[in-house]
Amino acid sequence: MSETTHNHGHDDHDAHHIVPLPIYFAIFGALMVGTALTVWVAYFDLGVFNIYVALAIAVTKATLVLLFFMHVKYSSKLVQLASVMGFIWLAIFLAFTFADLNTRKLQPLDGWAPQPMEEYAVDGEGAAHGAGHGDSADHGDGGGH
Repeated sequence: MSETTHNHGHDDHDAHHIVPLPIYFAIFGALMVGTALTVWVAYFDLGVFNIYVALAIAVTKATLVLLFFMHVKYSSKLVQLASVMGFIWLAIFLAFTFADLNTRKLQPLDGWAPQPMEEYAVDGEGAAHGAGHGDSADHGDGGGH
């Protein structure tokens, strides 16, 4: 058998890109800085921006891992498109989640909406009694059934 290789016109797709070792160390250092930044920011109360800052740091770190350690930067356009679409889906899901969380405070406290758990007390028999909700003595039926 011959020791020659047959490329069949696939030079661009079959060629492996060799990433220099200093780039791996630089990306690893950036990931460690990102981790330290995540811990440092956690000590500050940024109000409603806590989650947004944490997500920005996490997405940046995930992008570095995806591009360099998973070699998406050097992959075909189809692999790059699939990776970008993954981030777009994540953004869509997070947008719906944050939209849902932002509308929860608009629900009425009385009526059809579930009541917060701190309004309910559990007696010794395991029955829950709310403040004026579901207690038979409050309905004037004399307590007997």
